[in-house]
Amino acid sequence: MKKRILIVDDDIMTLKILKKYLEDTYDVVTENAGYRFVEKMGSYDADLILLDIEMPVVNGLEAFDKLISNPELSDTPVVFLSGVANPNLVRELMAKGAAGYLVKTIPKGELLKRIEKVFAEGAGVKKADEILILDNDIEQLKEMRNNLSANNYRVKVVRSSMEAVDYIKNHHPDLFIIGKDSSGVSPEDVYESLSSFLRDERVIPLVMQENFFSTELVERVKAALGK
Repeated sequence: MKKRILIVDDDIMTLKILKKYLEDTYDVVTENAGYRFVEKMGSYDADLILLDIEMPVVNGLEAFDKLISNPELSDTPVVFLSGVANPNLVRELMAKGAAGYLVKTIPKGELLKRIEKVFAEGAGVKKADEILILDNDIEQLKEMRNNLSANNYRVKVVRSSMEAVDYIKNHHPDLFIIGKDSSGVSPEDVYESLSSFLRDERVIPLVMQENFFSTELVERVKAALGK
């Protein structure tokens, strides 16, 4: 049985071209609106998704966040499509768990090779652990996010407990780092106020009683995750 590929793009010409490239090898279905993809994402039964970044109403990045927060769909490999190459965006998407990034003008032969590689590499591979960081120190947030992203973790940062609670409810990250600068409240107090919620949501907390150096931060995260 052919593997099924879903192409999501608001550009009809792109849908037609990519479908023509792939339909001899794969079962191809298309969707021309990001919001409809989000509404119907559980019904496509796709083995891989080609997802346009720039779409009205719901763009590809927003749709991807919805996908990876769904436990039944989060392991579906997603390859992003864009009209231009953007190395910084590539790094960001790969850190969040994307399976790849393609420019829409890619030739047919190269497209087929890249998709074959995604299927070959994706068999049995678990998505990177997701880490949520709460801290009001912008420089500290940037440093922690960059260090953890460089070590293949998916990272989200927030600056208030309320934001953290909302994100945990909707996305269920693997680890929640409570930084030293948490809206004027000590990290220990933040943890105490959220401890029962974190247990219910099965999110591992890591309370920072001091600022960790880069290597120490990664080691603390690995230990907390049991790696």
